[in-house]
Amino acid sequence: MKKKQLAVWIMTAALSAAMMTGCGQKDAAEQTENTEQAENTEDQAAGSEEAAIPDEDMEMDPEFGVDSEETSAAVFGVITDVGENEIIVDNQSSVSSEGEIILMIDPDHTYLLDASTGLPVDVKDVQAGDSFEAYLGDAMTMSLPPQNTPDIVFVNVPEDIAMPAYAVAAEDPTETNGIWTLKATDGTVYEVTEDAQVVPYLTKNIVKMQDVQKGTACAIWYDDQNQVQKVMILE
Repeated sequence: MKKKQLAVWIMTAALSAAMMTGCGQKDAAEQTENTEQAENTEDQAAGSEEAAIPDEDMEMDPEFGVDSEETSAAVFGVITDVGENEIIVDNQSSVSSEGEIILMIDPDHTYLLDASTGLPVDVKDVQAGDSFEAYLGDAMTMSLPPQNTPDIVFVNVPEDIAMPAYAVAAEDPTETNGIWTLKATDGTVYEVTEDAQVVPYLTKNIVKMQDVQKGTACAIWYDDQNQVQKVMILE
């Protein structure tokens, strides 16, 4: 009888030990699997973070927070009213906001020039009813009417001349056989011959196309043959 009880006890103990061993192995396997999953998740997160950081030398659209070279949008139309430091215009181009726009004239930022001579014009001398051309600044307000501080505004535009252009050099101009090639940030390419005038803004300094560098702003006039007639170096 005792032997039988002993045998039963031994079988019970062995079965319990086997069950405990199996549970331990299962727990260890689950723990290993959880650890591997956590490591994979951390690796994926690290990879995503690295992908989200742009290379320092990469040019990207400003929408994604990285500076890029900007160009001004050209608008034209008729001046409808003039205030102390503002010109209200009817934008008749398809660029930007069509219709009424308030152009805020900042003396430290905006060139307000006579379209014929290139000389500066005081806001109080601007006449309603005249034509204009403006190259808008970066920011346009969401107000009605919208407001913008332009880079340059041409006024006193006669009917018999082509509207001047505003260009910012995308790179240093190059010269071949006496013809200078000026590439603007908006993609326009200007060819400046030896016959074209190159003049400074509000100084008597002698300037040449060699004085134009990447980032230099210029006002450009054409003749009736659409050839560059004059380049005014603004900055």
